[in-house]
Amino acid sequence: MHRVVQLLFAAVVVAACGSSDQRSETTVVFAASSLVDVLNDLSNDDESAFVRAVMSFASSASLSAQVVDGAPVGLFVSADRQQIDELVAAGYGLSDPRVVARNSLVIAVEAGNPLGIQTLDDLTRSDLLLAVAAPGVPLGEYSEAMLRAADIEVSPVTFEADARAVLAKVVLGEVDAGIVYATDATSTSDVAAVYVPEADAVAIEYFALEITTTPGRSSALLNELLGERGQQALLQRGFVLP
Repeated sequence: MHRVVQLLFAAVVVAACGSSDQRSETTVVFAASSLVDVLNDLSNDDESAFVRAVMSFASSASLSAQVVDGAPVGLFVSADRQQIDELVAAGYGLSDPRVVARNSLVIAVEAGNPLGIQTLDDLTRSDLLLAVAAPGVPLGEYSEAMLRAADIEVSPVTFEADARAVLAKVVLGEVDAGIVYATDATSTSDVAAVYVPEADAVAIEYFALEITTTPGRSSALLNELLGERGQQALLQRGFVLP
């Protein structure tokens, strides 16, 4: 068994210590890294079903692979449909996939935008250091689709594992710009978001899928994400409602 699966089992055991009611409600949630803020908001809300959830954030492609490896997951929220469809085809789904939110792409730059980056064409400048997400992860695929639709070729200096890793490169000043989700760019005052019309060519949807076979656990979390509490939390973090 892979190390990550062992760690997840340990996390579930620790989180489940307490009453039998608490144990029966503990669920592991896998979610795209761009959802870290909104799901942490919910997990810190005493009235939320996410209070007793064990969270794990990474790229959707990485999380999907961990599900296949045997990680004890109750709910998976992916930044794209492909990962969900592959899990359903492999027999891991307990319910029909549901769209819980939408997002868009922006260029993240240093606060104040000192280099005056305004368009996708600016990302082709030879003096500019660009970070993008790696091919195969949803953000990387979305970024490539946007650039391809705009007929623009770029030369990134780094390919990162997920959205928050791209954002971190910009925040730390290791690159001049990064293509990220709009919600990531607005999550910190250390960067500015440059909105580009070409981003409209890419439809970004987050899909949730119940993985667990234990009745009542994951469905309560999914219902909350689709309900007023969850949708309001998503809206407050800049996501577009489905």
